[in-house]
Amino acid sequence: MIDPLPMFKSAGLVVSAGQIQYNFVTPDIAHGRNEFFDLAFQLLREFPKDLLQLKEPAEFFDFCYHVGIRKSINLYMIPNELFKGTPEQDVEAFQGYSALFNKDLVKVFLIDKEIKNHRNIGALIQKLPFGYFVFLGDPGAENAGYYDKSKSFTNGHELIALIEKDMVAINVEIERDYGFKIEEFDFKTNPKADQLNPYHHTLYAKSNYFTLNQILANFWLKKPAETKKEDIELLSQKRVGIQLNQIKVIDGLHQIIKDKKPVTPFEPYYPSMVIIAPFHFPRYGKLLTKKFNSKLEKMLFRVSQTEQLLDYSYGVEEDIATFLKREQIGQVLGIITKRLLLLDYLAYLHAQFTYSPVFRLPVAGKSLNMDLSHFQQSFQNKKSAILKIGGIGELMRERMVTDELKDFLLERNGQLVFVSDLPMEWLRLGKYPLCLTHDICRIPEFNFNSLINNFIHSQRLTFRIKPDILKKTLIIHCASDDEDDMHEIFEMFKALQPALGYVSVICNTVQDVADAVKKHEPHLLIFDCHGDADPKTLSSYLVIDDKNDILLTGDDIIKRGISAPIVFISACRTMPNYGYVKFLSDAFFQAGAFAVTATFLPIKMGDAAALLIRLLNNLKQQETKTIFSNWLAFVSHALRSTLIFETIRKERERNNLPEDLDDKEIANFLLEMMVFERREEVFEKLKQYLQVINPAINTVFENLEHEWLSYTTLGRADLIYFENWIFKHQTENFGSTH
Repeated sequence: MIDPLPMFKSAGLVVSAGQIQYNFVTPDIAHGRNEFFDLAFQLLREFPKDLLQLKEPAEFFDFCYHVGIRKSINLYMIPNELFKGTPEQDVEAFQGYSALFNKDLVKVFLIDKEIKNHRNIGALIQKLPFGYFVFLGDPGAENAGYYDKSKSFTNGHELIALIEKDMVAINVEIERDYGFKIEEFDFKTNPKADQLNPYHHTLYAKSNYFTLNQILANFWLKKPAETKKEDIELLSQKRVGIQLNQIKVIDGLHQIIKDKKPVTPFEPYYPSMVIIAPFHFPRYGKLLTKKFNSKLEKMLFRVSQTEQLLDYSYGVEEDIATFLKREQIGQVLGIITKRLLLLDYLAYLHAQFTYSPVFRLPVAGKSLNMDLSHFQQSFQNKKSAILKIGGIGELMRERMVTDELKDFLLERNGQLVFVSDLPMEWLRLGKYPLCLTHDICRIPEFNFNSLINNFIHSQRLTFRIKPDILKKTLIIHCASDDEDDMHEIFEMFKALQPALGYVSVICNTVQDVADAVKKHEPHLLIFDCHGDADPKTLSSYLVIDDKNDILLTGDDIIKRGISAPIVFISACRTMPNYGYVKFLSDAFFQAGAFAVTATFLPIKMGDAAALLIRLLNNLKQQETKTIFSNWLAFVSHALRSTLIFETIRKERERNNLPEDLDDKEIANFLLEMMVFERREEVFEKLKQYLQVINPAINTVFENLEHEWLSYTTLGRADLIYFENWIFKHQTENFGSTH
């Protein structure tokens, strides 16, 4: 039997009467970059998420928004070794595993030609009442003979036809369990669907095309006509514009279904936008067991690190173009394209949670490496680091973002989900880093298995933040016994426990940490300790006791199940952004987390403690108020509002300000920081207010230390809703909760 995903008691399931279960059956579930996965993920985009879509896809889209359902393709990675028994035993094992997470009637299998037990898989599908399959690759006549051909399909249209043929029998099951039936399939396509969602023969347009199909169904109604050869070159010059036009259509459809006022004035207007910001891993050579010796090998490797220009063409260097044949260069660039397509496929799956638009930026690499590598060493002072962060932000914009996209993003009121190893929080589209104006979470790209697992975890399970989450918040403090300054901070948190209701414990060993997590079963797990990264193993870790060399590693976290639905790490350098591969965040995700906040850089103990206290106090406010819709909005505000508090603190340290500032004025600045359209103005307004008190004040943004820029939030924090908000959202739209 397969081990199920780590599942906290606080996590729920995403279940629907018509949800379809898609199963990848392959001997290689631990590796996502091969021919089977290329074909499987590509084909997956043609499929519906739910049987209800096949009746009225636009109404299903509307329903998901109003109920607050976040739902994507229900994907399972099934190792073929699971099926070794009799057909009856295999069915029992498969159905038992599936039943842990869903009640899906329709089971669809995408089968790797390389599996060795076709007889068992064929018998399993034959035993399932509504099981269908497609071979990816030719399994050979003998292996194909183990399957019932009447259950086979080759594309999305054929799968829908098979389901439609069985709908009478499927409806019997649905009516018995849920009390309704799905009438005949009628896509009720918008008469302007082909105009709203035209088919463009460019890879960059596919994700948004198939997302729009999930609403408009124009692909399901009929296959698109092939693009004329003479039009393909024209399309290649308009890739940015095509993607932006598609995004505007998706946003427009969301605008149509927003027929009720929002629960709070601070919630994002548009759905999260998924942005792929691909980056050539800077230490790839370090991971290779065999080094390049010949000039040919070195040249081919350099081609594999080629960056794209803003128009997505590859900027192959002149000496490479002279030395290598065009065919050789083309083959290597083809490998890069396959890698980027896998990112497209995973971004598409992430987009389906809330019918989000997708945009892929050009792939970057060595033009950023020099600047990013500077963060491997300590800076003389924080100002030097801030200037370097600003320089990287400008460079990323110059290398990856066109003016057309920049203007669009600056105006779009929606959260951003980056698929990238780059610190996209630092991207400068205007005067300030992007994370000041936008809520940002990231899904690192290098570890493709983690990318897949992160998606599957978010699809299969769900977590909502209860009003009393502080009662299920555990803060773990770690330090050597002679670190008096750390222990003073620990005592401060201990003193706040009665008023706020969280649990604060000091741990001296890895076992202490594991025991505390097991005992308290936290919903929010906070680490308050030292952290660092090891350039030899390319991994990050937490320090439990520096004097005795006791560390908490990713392996410890996975082995002992140390995690929670939400993890916040208040420690230095737990997510370094230059060529690391073993992150603590990946370990927490593997142990069951939905979102992890970690750090790019060293952080100051006092500032880190102040941030945690502010975060805890803000959660206390959320007990009785509905302010934020999701965790990403909450944690982003807690981080960016540091700018206000640091500005005031700095001027007080210079004896420029009195201690008794008007609390109402400060509260107004914090309030404006919650409003998307006003965030960029808040810093200037704060300066003007302080100058009224003391005209000598002239705070410069670059002269602040900006501890908040050291943090990064990983995973789909935008999908973690506050329970108060979701209930009010449902009540506003339906008059009752669901």
